[in-house]
Amino acid sequence: MTQQVQSDYLLSATGLNKNFGGIKAVSNAEIKVNQGSITGLIGPNGAGKTTLFNLLSNFIRPDRGQVIFDHQPIDHLQPHEIAQRGFIRTFQVARVLSKLTVLENMLLATPKQTGENFFQVWLNQSQVRQEERENKQKALGILESVGLIEKAYDYAGALSGGQRKLLEMARTLMTNPKLILLDEPAAGVNPTLINQICEHIINWNRQGITFLIIEHNMDVIMSLCNHVWVLAEGTNLADGTPEEIQTNPDVLEAYLGE
Repeated sequence: MTQQVQSDYLLSATGLNKNFGGIKAVSNAEIKVNQGSITGLIGPNGAGKTTLFNLLSNFIRPDRGQVIFDHQPIDHLQPHEIAQRGFIRTFQVARVLSKLTVLENMLLATPKQTGENFFQVWLNQSQVRQEERENKQKALGILESVGLIEKAYDYAGALSGGQRKLLEMARTLMTNPKLILLDEPAAGVNPTLINQICEHIINWNRQGITFLIIEHNMDVIMSLCNHVWVLAEGTNLADGTPEEIQTNPDVLEAYLGE
């Protein structure tokens, strides 16, 4: 049985280290995310932000350190097991299944479907059909909320880069997430769509979803986030409110080049 850890944070990582061929990508890093918050993670290129995301979600294993999610250690789990607990991540370049429709991409994310079991397909056909109807309605409702309903039956590969990011974010909602890690949701997206993405994040946060966001667009970070963590050369440089980070001399020197 996994030991429960008492913590006021939904996500807490301490002492994370990762070396690649003798290069310290992440060194004794920590990060804490309050339940219900929108937390930012910033830093210059090569600061180790995406590596830290990979360590938090166990896409790569840390050399040392511990990650606690929802009061349970998760650094021993596989990424899909972490996702099943409600800890979901997106990627800097949106990952969609290009030769499936937008709706099919959404439905694939639905967890614990009875129809995934070969024998249940035959033994509980009515339950499988009912779940499929409910999942389809849920997926269509989410697609409508993000403005992709007219694309539901188009191939995902035909979407623009910004629409793919919206699809990837929308798809996470099919899993009933507690925490979503967003890796540069505004990168390569036009200003109008950036505003829409920010509105969706705020709305989903109000519905109870916690966010940890990597983003180079400082307007996005400062307008969305309750708390911001700063990495530089793989280690913690500062953390605080957006206002505190904007005036922190170490951040201005290392990140903004002032």
